[in-house]
Amino acid sequence: MTTPAQHDRDLAEGRVARLKQDLRDGLTTPPADVEEMDGLVATAHRLLDAELAFDEARRRLADAELESRHAATQRAVVWFAAAPVLVPLAAAALVLFEVLSPVWLLVLVPLFGAGLWIGFAPVRRAGAVIRERTRAAWAGTITALALVLALIPWSGVVVCTILAALGAAGTIALLWRESRLP
Repeated sequence: MTTPAQHDRDLAEGRVARLKQDLRDGLTTPPADVEEMDGLVATAHRLLDAELAFDEARRRLADAELESRHAATQRAVVWFAAAPVLVPLAAAALVLFEVLSPVWLLVLVPLFGAGLWIGFAPVRRAGAVIRERTRAAWAGTITALALVLALIPWSGVVVCTILAALGAAGTIALLWRESRLP
């Protein structure tokens, strides 16, 4: 099923193709009189107008596709932000009740802030910004998973702790990079 923007673009493209063909057909033989030449000039002017309309329709289609990506990203990042917000929140409660060392706050607070930024900061309508926010959302979710694995006592705690710290730094770096995009 096509969107209205795709339909407009297809109609404009068809009109341009038809006018080009009309112009080619008119130029197969040299014009015999002034009226035929005026007809060709009028067709050329209509072709220029149709090409401008086609360019505008393509721009509107690109804007509609970007808007669709933007809306989907805004909905998705709220769900992705759940893990980077809730896992540090639960771990901070463990720090509060002295189950975990306060050193964990060095990882928990930045990850919590990044999760809030991922989920609730507005996403600008630019392709590069949408890509960066999606990458940051994925990085935050994976970092939250590494943090959960770092909090469970098992043989890979040290590796998961290092991965959680690097993941928190990476998530913040991606969000910083997003904020620097024009």
